[in-house]
Amino acid sequence: MRYSNKQYIMLIGQTILQNSYVDIGAHEKSMSTYVFSQVLPEKLEDVNQIVGAGTFGECHLKQYLRLGIRVVEKKLVESDLKLLYDEAYYMQLFSHRCVPHLIGIQTQIKPYSLITEFLGHGVESMTVYRLLFDAVFSEQKSRMLLPNWFRVCYDIVDAVHYIHQKEYLHCDLKSNNVLVSNQKGYLVDFGKVCKVRNPRAKKYKTVYPHSAPEVLNGDPVSKASDVFSYGKILKIIGEQLRNKELLSMGDKSF
Repeated sequence: MRYSNKQYIMLIGQTILQNSYVDIGAHEKSMSTYVFSQVLPEKLEDVNQIVGAGTFGECHLKQYLRLGIRVVEKKLVESDLKLLYDEAYYMQLFSHRCVPHLIGIQTQIKPYSLITEFLGHGVESMTVYRLLFDAVFSEQKSRMLLPNWFRVCYDIVDAVHYIHQKEYLHCDLKSNNVLVSNQKGYLVDFGKVCKVRNPRAKKYKTVYPHSAPEVLNGDPVSKASDVFSYGKILKIIGEQLRNKELLSMGDKSF
């Protein structure tokens, strides 16, 4: 379904409010009910392209010979099976149109890795941040009209709302953790996910601009802190597009 800019603004605003104030009871499945497909390392052909990197590891573009498709192999820095299973579990639990599909996991050789569908342009993953600021994507940026950006913003908040409905928090919302493919937004990186009822708290020495001030000061993460981080994404996009509606919605999220 295609929406007008005004309809997208209304949808985004409504969903921000739902994420901030509504607690919805969720039925949790046991992790043991999830079965992860094992991907054999010899079935992954290197394309010699790093498509992303972060605290938890590097993402490499691979050709999955079994299915004949390009995939992303996220190699974890720490070869910790629990971390691997946790993130794989969350990707299955958060199965949503705006979350990349989990193909499987690779545990035969270290570093262990997650295998997900590839969403990008050519051999490059295109995050919101790179689309806005990386000259490599200047042509793609020029093709992104205002309605496309509203669609991406709605896709992000729709995915966050879905996660919140299941009583979880993303805890790392930022422009580098949103992919753009075919003018749609996709939320990635579930390495910091936690339950709403068991929020993490840590006092940070480094100031991260996408994190809520209370979280940096040592207060627990919350749905509101996720919404704050989402507002920062709206502000970044709004500033680059010089769009008052996105800037205003970003301000209301703080």
